[in-house]
Amino acid sequence: MRYDPLPDSKPTSESTPPDKGSRGPRRVLRWILPLAVALVVGAIAGVAVAAAIHVPRVDTLEGFTPSLVTQLIARDSSVYATFARERRVMLKQGEMPLVMQQAVLASEDGNFFNHGGIDAMGVLRAAITDVKAGRVVEGASTITMQLARSLFLSRERTWRRKIEEAFVAVELEKNYSKPQILTLYLNLVNLGHGNYGVEAASRYYFAKPAAKLTLPEAAMLAGIIPAPSRYSPYRTPELVQRNRDRVLRRMLEEKAINQQQYQQAVAQPLLVATQQPEEMFAPYFSEDVRKYLEAKYGATTLYEGGLQVQTTLDPQIQKAAERAVREHLQWFDHRRGFRGPIAQLDAKDVAAQQLPTWSHGSKLIPERWYQGIVLESGPATARIKISDQVLTLDARGIAWTRSKAPSQILKPGMVAWFSLHVPPPPKAKEQKDKDKDKKAGADQSPPAAPAEPVLTLEQEPKVEAAAVVLENQTGAVRAMVGGWDFDRNKFNRITQARRQVGSAFKVFVYGAALEQGWTPSDTLLDAPTSFVGADGRLSYHPENYYHKHYGIVTLRRALEQSINVPAVKMWDLVTGKRVIDFAQRCGIRSPLPNYPSIALGAADLVPMELAAAFATIANQGTHIEPYFIEKITGPDGHVLEPQHFPAAYSSTNPAVAYVLTHMMEGVIDHGTAFAIHDLPIDIAGKTGTTDDFSDAWFVGFTPRYTILTWIGYDQKRSLGGGMSGATAALPMWRKIAEDGLANGWLQKDETFLVPPGVIVKDIEYYSGLLSGGGGRTLKEAFVAGTEPNRQVTSQWSTITTLPWYQQKAFYIPKEGEKMPGQAGAQPVAPGEGQTGPQEAPQEAPAEGEAPAEGEAPGPPP
Repeated sequence: MRYDPLPDSKPTSESTPPDKGSRGPRRVLRWILPLAVALVVGAIAGVAVAAAIHVPRVDTLEGFTPSLVTQLIARDSSVYATFARERRVMLKQGEMPLVMQQAVLASEDGNFFNHGGIDAMGVLRAAITDVKAGRVVEGASTITMQLARSLFLSRERTWRRKIEEAFVAVELEKNYSKPQILTLYLNLVNLGHGNYGVEAASRYYFAKPAAKLTLPEAAMLAGIIPAPSRYSPYRTPELVQRNRDRVLRRMLEEKAINQQQYQQAVAQPLLVATQQPEEMFAPYFSEDVRKYLEAKYGATTLYEGGLQVQTTLDPQIQKAAERAVREHLQWFDHRRGFRGPIAQLDAKDVAAQQLPTWSHGSKLIPERWYQGIVLESGPATARIKISDQVLTLDARGIAWTRSKAPSQILKPGMVAWFSLHVPPPPKAKEQKDKDKDKKAGADQSPPAAPAEPVLTLEQEPKVEAAAVVLENQTGAVRAMVGGWDFDRNKFNRITQARRQVGSAFKVFVYGAALEQGWTPSDTLLDAPTSFVGADGRLSYHPENYYHKHYGIVTLRRALEQSINVPAVKMWDLVTGKRVIDFAQRCGIRSPLPNYPSIALGAADLVPMELAAAFATIANQGTHIEPYFIEKITGPDGHVLEPQHFPAAYSSTNPAVAYVLTHMMEGVIDHGTAFAIHDLPIDIAGKTGTTDDFSDAWFVGFTPRYTILTWIGYDQKRSLGGGMSGATAALPMWRKIAEDGLANGWLQKDETFLVPPGVIVKDIEYYSGLLSGGGGRTLKEAFVAGTEPNRQVTSQWSTITTLPWYQQKAFYIPKEGEKMPGQAGAQPVAPGEGQTGPQEAPQEAPAEGEAPAEGEAPGPPP
């Protein structure tokens, strides 16, 4: 019977079942249908996932630049300040140490070189664990997936992010080699305490580059990766060591190390570098540079762009300036005694008290200040707790307080500042005596060991001080100290303050006079005189420091001894307009009102502009704007700002500038700054003191550098009786200069160069006339053609000893010079009338008269 596959009629229930051959197509259909459905569902799911998940283009990594550290680089190529959101130093492929690669691979991704970005077994294992827990508790991220998350994705623990990681990881693997991926990962990975990347972490934790990492050190870093905020060798050392040993076991299992290496490594204690509370170097300087960079390039570029900023800072000069300011402020503050503790704790359980400023486990560094708690205080010693150490304070540590026993000023529970002070080496004379003894054979003992640090009670001064060092010929700011402590007050008193400068301004008065043909030997009559004040009347009556007048004085002597009345007379004769013009050409930018008190420094000036104006005189009349930055480049070396070219202009004739410099040298040789005359280098400068001793200044320059020092309170108040520029500011200047001479940045016996157009004559000091061989003679500089032609006579030795009112008879007033007793100007008795800012002359006082408090008399006339 023939089989008909397509019968004409539907078979009945009683029909015969089809044979085997008729079931084949149905079986095929049964398999094809589910497969087709799966493909359709898969396609729909793929489209949905693709629509829901955004996969970034990984080829953008070709131009990827990670967040890098902006570095401020000093003159000696050292990095002294950094600005960054993440501390990172990038290493190139091939620079990453092998031991670090092995440790990370063993800990994070043992199958790294065998997978294509996703470790399937790891994903399955994590999925089972997460399903059992009902939440995401275990990750299965490979190193490539971690890198994908770090570069492109968030850190949220969701399946969506996991899928995104997988997509990006596969793309990374398709576009980059395994060594490229691993190197980038090790440069970006978070290793705690703000360190990103192996190099930055190695420098932070071990104080050495990554190339020198040992096996246990590399294992410790790898062990931090899973939880950088939790695994801190400083906060949780036991946990970190346990994780380090886990990494070492994995390295052994992966055969990266052998059994002996493993045992030696796990036997090593956890050794990390001591982290002291960070102290910024040159913080005021750095802050001025930071503000400039942020204003010009924006915060993102500043903190992430890795700018390389070559600055003018000289670390050696900066250290000298910082040390001088701190030591001088301490000296000044110690004169007023101990003011008391900064806090008082409950004395019942004082030994258990902790201070938030303490860093436990840190070694105390000599000369650094620490807050301490007084545990016990007795007649001979006191016990002081600092962090986890208890130290003894004896009489040496409180000597400056003038108290004989610690118990007189310290009680249990008091919190105060302390330092480990290292006594200075023996003074030069003591050392010379020892050297003589050695040569004579009297002392054959070995050299003494360095002095042991002495625990010393300290206190923060309430007064402030500042200093700046400029290079005359370039305008480069080589050092700047804006105050006692940047953390206490970020206000920069060199670039932001406006203060009266007192007699330091007289330099511009006499400079303007020299331009108008006056000479250092010209004379004025120092006598009670009235001037037209701001009210338009003869109401301004300047007085001298000692309330005495000297009669006939040369311009040189008036400047050297900082005599007030001749300075105001010269302002009046030259005219205030010309004085202001000269000061502005030298570099003064602040407004200068045209009042006679300006001659004595009554205007508010910025210290930086005052230093720059003095540097103009030192630079033979050429003004150069001060600057901080030499050059700026990007992290790839691309130049953003080329090498700085000084902005300079001629402000006065070189001959005028030199004659003024020569007059200012007299301030040091026999004037108000006589205390530094012994320094073996040419120095010119001027002291400054304001009313009521509220500001004290000394601005001095050598042939190479101009140095300004200032001391005063932020809120105007007196520094104390006798605190003139010579007493309160000059010692600070001397400390800086002594460091320069000792360390070579100031050259001994360096002299000022004499420009063309200057002639030098022998002059009798008091009369200003040509010397006749007798009396007090000095070499005086003149602009050629202005030198005197009259010779001094014997009568001058008598005239200059007379009181001012008797000298007046021998004096011929200059045209326009205001004189005592002239119409409208009443003679002013000493001690009466309005006084301007005053400066104490250091010339020897008249016989029987004592010098002002705190002033050392200069050489006798």
